Formats: sequence, structure tokens, C-alpha cells
Amino acid sequence: MIKGVLSLSEVTVKEVMVPRIDVNFIGIEFAHSDLIERVSEAGHSRFPVYKDTIDNVVGILYAKDMLRFLLTKEEINVEKIIRRPFFVPESKRLDSLLREMQRRHVHIAVAVDEYGGVSGIVCLENIIEEIVGDIQDEFDNEREDILEIGDKVYLCDARVDIEDLNDQLGLGIPDEDFGTLGGFVFDLFGKIPARYEKVSYQGIDFIIQEMDGHKIRTVKIVATGDEQATVTDGGNGD
Repeated sequence: MIKGVLSLSEVTVKEVMVPRIDVNFIGIEFAHSDLIERVSEAGHSRFPVYKDTIDNVVGILYAKDMLRFLLTKEEINVEKIIRRPFFVPESKRLDSLLREMQRRHVHIAVAVDEYGGVSGIVCLENIIEEIVGDIQDEFDNEREDILEIGDKVYLCDARVDIEDLNDQLGLGIPDEDFGTLGGFVFDLFGKIPARYEKVSYQGIDFIIQEMDGHKIRTVKIVATGDEQATVTDGGNGD
């Protein structure tokens, strides 16, 4: 743990943040029903709120601040209950960010790039994970990262490390540019894939089994031995 604390000065926000493509943003003009649906499905406690465009984050919505509206069945006015956002450059070091978050008593910051565009969010949990490792919260499901479900057929968490995947399955997936299976598969598609859509690489089929918005959650790997590279539209998942 001490080693983790010391390494905070060597890690930037960009390295640990949740990239904007994976962030559950809420529009300030969201209808009541859309707002409830987004918050319920995401299962998070805090959400960045934008106006007109995602690069214009105007506040942070705390799910707990919605409770009184739900109890009284009042219409939720997002603009009246959001809190002031805390912006940080994605180049900021985590040790400095941790001190500032503690001083401000905030648990979430909006990361911006050198041009002022929103690049993601960083939560206190992201920093703590750098110290103690991954944290499982009440919305995380414990499951095996790599599960053999047939002859040379595997169901894999998209977050699995490519190096670990290669070691366990004897694959030769390149790991120079991508650390996780999800990042590698996303690059192979060259677009946001659909559920059950397939892409092939050097005799290996990668079939999308589960998506969470734009994020790949689960991938089925089938070692076919056919080295032709193809992308196939989603079907029934068989």
C-alpha cells in the first residue's frame, strides 16, 4: 500500500480517468422519465450534467439529491439541484489531485484536455484503486475474467489484461498499443460494435456478448484457425 501511495506522484489523471465515451452524462434538459431511467440503469451516485454539448459540463448531479423528489413525486428540476463541477487538467498528478479533493470535500472531478474539452471524469475511487488495487462496490459483479465454455471457446471480461490472456490461452494478441482485450477489440472493429457482432484476427474470432452503452463488457473468443480478417454483423450470438 505504501508503494501505491508513493506512486501517485508518478501517475496522471489521464492514466486513471474514465474516458468520456464510458461516462454516463446527463443532459440538463432531460425529461423526468429519462432522468430516472438513466440514473437507475447506471447505478452510480454522481453524474456530470451538460448543457447543449458534453464539452459544456455545468454541474454534478448527486443521486441522493433526487430522493425527496421521488418521495413527494415532484418533477425533478436538474438545474436547481446540481452542484458546482470541479475541473482538473488531465495532466494533473494524482497526489496533488487527492489533496485538492480532500480539501474541497468532493469525490468526482471533470478532466479536461489541453483545448478545454471534456476528456473524462476521475473519482476518488480511481485514486484509491491506484493505492490498494481494484475496488468492488455494490454494483460490481464478481466473475471470472476468462471462462472456458467449450473447446477453444472462452467468455472473457473485456477488462482482462492482454498479457494475462495471452499467457493463459496461448494466444499472440499484440499488447504494445492496448492493455485490455476491450481496447484491442474496439480498435479491430474501428467503430462502436453491436452485440453479437464479430471480428476476426489471425485465426481468432472475437464476438461481442455484452455491451454497456458504448463500452464493451464481455467478449467471446473462438480459436478458429482461419487467419482471414473479417467483420460480421451481429446475429443471434450462436
